[in-house]
Amino acid sequence: MEYPGGAVAHARRGIVRLGLTLFLAAMVVACASASPPPGGPEDKIPPRLVRVSPDTNSVNFHDKVVSFYFDETINDRGTGAQELDNFFLLSPSDGAANLNWHRSRIDIAPRHGFKPNTAYTVTVLPGMTDLSSNVMKAGATVVFSTGPVIPTTKIEGIAFDWSAGTPVKAYVEAITADSTVYLSQSDSVGKFTIGPLGPGSYLVRAIMDQNNNRTLDRNEAFDTLRVLVPQQAPIQLLAAPRDTLPALMGIPTAGDSVTINIVFDRLLDPTQPIDAAAFRLIASDSVQVPIVGAYSPAALRVADSLRAKVTGDSVRRADSLAGKAVVPPTLPPAVAPAPAPGKAPPPPPPKPRLPSPFNSITLKLGRPIKPSTEYRLSTTGLRALSGKSVPSDRRFTTPKPPPPPPPKPAAKDSGAAVPKVPVVSPTPPVATPKPPSAR
Repeated sequence: MEYPGGAVAHARRGIVRLGLTLFLAAMVVACASASPPPGGPEDKIPPRLVRVSPDTNSVNFHDKVVSFYFDETINDRGTGAQELDNFFLLSPSDGAANLNWHRSRIDIAPRHGFKPNTAYTVTVLPGMTDLSSNVMKAGATVVFSTGPVIPTTKIEGIAFDWSAGTPVKAYVEAITADSTVYLSQSDSVGKFTIGPLGPGSYLVRAIMDQNNNRTLDRNEAFDTLRVLVPQQAPIQLLAAPRDTLPALMGIPTAGDSVTINIVFDRLLDPTQPIDAAAFRLIASDSVQVPIVGAYSPAALRVADSLRAKVTGDSVRRADSLAGKAVVPPTLPPAVAPAPAPGKAPPPPPPKPRLPSPFNSITLKLGRPIKPSTEYRLSTTGLRALSGKSVPSDRRFTTPKPPPPPPPKPAAKDSGAAVPKVPVVSPTPPVATPKPPSAR
């Protein structure tokens, strides 16, 4: 049954409810805009290590784990190089360590537990982040022993990217005769320390670990060295791609009419002499082209520098004999800024003990080679970094000569008449009248 005016009353109640809903929504938006962002101000401070258990240099350690305490929650969601496991090194190692995350505390232990009477080193590497992605810049190391003493001996050295001739960050292992593995990682200037460890013979290996899996993979640069501890001096590990194969010559290319460039498929031993007599260049008509020089990249830079100096000296000498002003070839070297008061100048960067390996050689010829001509280049076999050598030869064709430059376009005739210049005949000399002779 319907009551009079029921529809009108129902409509009025709907309008009131709608207005009340809009009012409440506006109040919620106003309150939200007036309040500070959720979580407070933005965190821009990286996490900080505040405590480690046990303390460094502790002895007779018998706990199950080593605990690292931070001042905030550490991000445990990293992948690849940012996985938490990649920021901890436990040495000696018996495999992948057991790592447990407890927000601001991280526990670590050997895979099969701590061994008795053994000195351990646990290193936290820089790079971990908090929940706001702030990166921890500095690392830390704790040394302790499950026995009563901590050995004082260690292995120190520098890892190099041998091909570049510069220090490099590398994953470093020292392996004993019973396959115990001690771990370390070189810093930004290539320096590393492994230990403490006991006296004996160790096989030390540095790996340029591109995928951060702490394993030597195919095509990764590495170096190994047998070390006796206590060691006499810091060692150098020269990491480079290595295998057991000889180096084969690629297809030569002509740099110019008297230069041949060769690239080998493997690095060459930098300690061997590079002699022009090791190469032979034959033209298609079986005529031999004399080779007067063979240069590694480093030797070529030296030769070019000496050639430029000799040329500059000759030019200046000729200018001096001709009475011209002699201009110095280069500006004087810049003076290095003086170190700040109380600070010693930074030491020069370390250099590898051996010249860098290379895979290219430049040949200088005694006479020009012809364009669009086939040649055959052979070598008796240069020694690769593996120590292997085999004869190698390649055929190649010199490039075509460059096309002649296009002729310059003739000047266009504008069509305007060129005014003629009237030719003026020279005026004949006027004869001077002689005075009448006296009568």
